[in-house]
Amino acid sequence: MGIVGLVLVIGPVQAHIIPAEKIHPVAEVYRRVNFILNLNPIVWDQVQVDVDTLAENWKAIDPKSAETFHKNVNEIISAATAELNEEKGIEPLPRSMAAKQVFQNMTRAVSDRCLFHIEMASENIDDREVALKEVREAEGIWNAFYATIEASDPEGHKRLGKTWIKMANALGSTGLLGIGGLPPDRDTFQKEAGILIDYIEANFGKDFHPIKRGKLAPWPSKSPTFNSHAKLPAKLPPGHNINKQIPRPRQILGIAARGVDEGETPLIALGDMAFDSAYIYGEPMRSLQMSCNTCHNKSITNPNFIIPGLSSYPGGMDVSSNFFAPHANNGVFDPLDIPDLRGIRFTAPYGRNGRFGSLREFVRNVIVNEFNGDEPDPMLLDGMIAYMNEFEFLSNPYLKKDGRLNENASKSAKRGEEIFHTEFTQMGNMSCATCHIPSANFIDHKRHDIGTVNGHEAYSMDRTMDTPTLLSSKYSPPYFHDGSQPTLGAVVSWFDKNFKLGLKDDEIEDLTSYVETVGDGIDAYEDTVYYLDAEMEEFNFFLSAYEFLEEKNKPGLMGVTFITIAQEIRNHKWELQDPSVMPVMDKMAEIMDAAYAASQAGDQSEVRHKVAEYRAMYNKNSDVLK
Repeated sequence: MGIVGLVLVIGPVQAHIIPAEKIHPVAEVYRRVNFILNLNPIVWDQVQVDVDTLAENWKAIDPKSAETFHKNVNEIISAATAELNEEKGIEPLPRSMAAKQVFQNMTRAVSDRCLFHIEMASENIDDREVALKEVREAEGIWNAFYATIEASDPEGHKRLGKTWIKMANALGSTGLLGIGGLPPDRDTFQKEAGILIDYIEANFGKDFHPIKRGKLAPWPSKSPTFNSHAKLPAKLPPGHNINKQIPRPRQILGIAARGVDEGETPLIALGDMAFDSAYIYGEPMRSLQMSCNTCHNKSITNPNFIIPGLSSYPGGMDVSSNFFAPHANNGVFDPLDIPDLRGIRFTAPYGRNGRFGSLREFVRNVIVNEFNGDEPDPMLLDGMIAYMNEFEFLSNPYLKKDGRLNENASKSAKRGEEIFHTEFTQMGNMSCATCHIPSANFIDHKRHDIGTVNGHEAYSMDRTMDTPTLLSSKYSPPYFHDGSQPTLGAVVSWFDKNFKLGLKDDEIEDLTSYVETVGDGIDAYEDTVYYLDAEMEEFNFFLSAYEFLEEKNKPGLMGVTFITIAQEIRNHKWELQDPSVMPVMDKMAEIMDAAYAASQAGDQSEVRHKVAEYRAMYNKNSDVLK
């Protein structure tokens, strides 16, 4: 679906900060494993952790079944991760086959757990407290299958939802102060429990086999109301965190620092909008409402970002996996640290391995080949590059213009500066400053092999990585291309250990102090937890590109602007300090919906009317939208 052909689909409203979903531990590990088993490649280490957790949880209830399950799945994982050895006849179990077998065992195990608790509730029906606890356990485990059933068997989902309620009600009630209590209704409970047991056994029980539908999921294919053409909604696994960090990083835009109103720079405003928009991408980015700003919050690294199966550490992700863009999957688990975009116009080449010479080429690849978007309009790319070229480094009060420390720096940092410029024979008579050139924004625009990348063949030259700048780096953990180093101190210690520099403890402290001083800056974070007024002003900036887009006859980009503003308002309205103002925000989102619809219909007169209406409403209410 191209930008011109957008369909307005407003999904469930998401707050700016979405709390982690609280689900039963069994459902949690099952849903996470289900997500990971659909990836290429599969992160078997994470699968193993969850399998171990499920087996341990199950052991307290049924040790024999738990042991059998654990043994079977461990054998499958061992076969899948075995190293090829033709001499010994060892060949790894194919990924897809291993995934199906693990998923089959997991599904049967989880269904057994659910059935166990239903049966225990039935056996203890005369003890309401015990029986109700067992029903709640079973219902929590049932949540492992919930999303798939809801999407592919909606009639069954509604029917079974009522069944759970009837089961709980059939357990009776204690009444008030012991008066008016109801005894358990054994017949009703057994009847409703039987409906659930039959559904679970038929669809997920001991005879469960994954059906061939392209995606592993607990499809209830034996249900008479199963929709074989259903598609599952995009969902991230339990344990993910795509929330933006609070307090929010302070973004410095060159135009703002120079006193220019962004509303008077429509191309930059267009780029600002695109940076916040999920609609420049394809699925599943749109459904998940993820944008450039999700990973690069206000252009800065989001250190909290993590998706199990796609991330090794918080602050990074495998962008060449099949989840976001199947066509560009490289079949290798190679998560990359999310780069800080401050000063990006100075930091070419782009990509952690420096594979893109131009920022425009890099951004286009992110849209099309990392996140499944259609070929972007050249003007959209123009806007994004214009906007990103305004990203500035934090002002650093400790540096001279040539990158050397000034009199404000500490004595420890100045001692560290000397070490930074020291040439080490262990590094081929190079110093830290050889690559991180102080007078050139602490980079050399080259690629080097420092030993952090495992090559795919012996003596290959595919281990080189782009030199990152040290400016503003104090606020952009984690570090290295894979995010494996949590602090700048850890980076210094890594170099000392791996290059055998022989630094003493106080020298490591001094060098760390120096690097942290170079990476420092004034007011790295905003001094408030309330951002709605700034967000609403930014959305108004987005709309300032309208006349420019109309003049250039860009209805597709106008549509992206309107739908992005509407969704962003809905995402952020929960941040209102005065909830009574929420109808205003709802109305503003509806106006943008209408502008989008009019744009799609080619009714430019109505579009102009809605844009004017939105601006009038914003100007009238800007003081309370905070």
